[in-house]
Amino acid sequence: MTDLMRWIYDHYIKPQIESQPKNFGEAALFDLLSNELDPDMRQHLQKALSYYAVQGFRLGVRTGAALNADLR
Repeated sequence: MTDLMRWIYDHYIKPQIESQPKNFGEAALFDLLSNELDPDMRQHLQKALSYYAVQGFRLGVRTGAALNADLR
């Protein structure tokens, strides 16, 4: 991940994801997963989640750019 993508993840993507409301079931699943992982595995999970979140963001940007002319 480039420095720009890391900055965008830390300052835009991650806060957007974390601000989404979760229902009780989703919150319980996230807490269960967090409690089962040791600190090292939590860090690896966070790296994997950040990678896929950035890839999804990039896909959205490319799709939006490609559809720009069609949506006008």
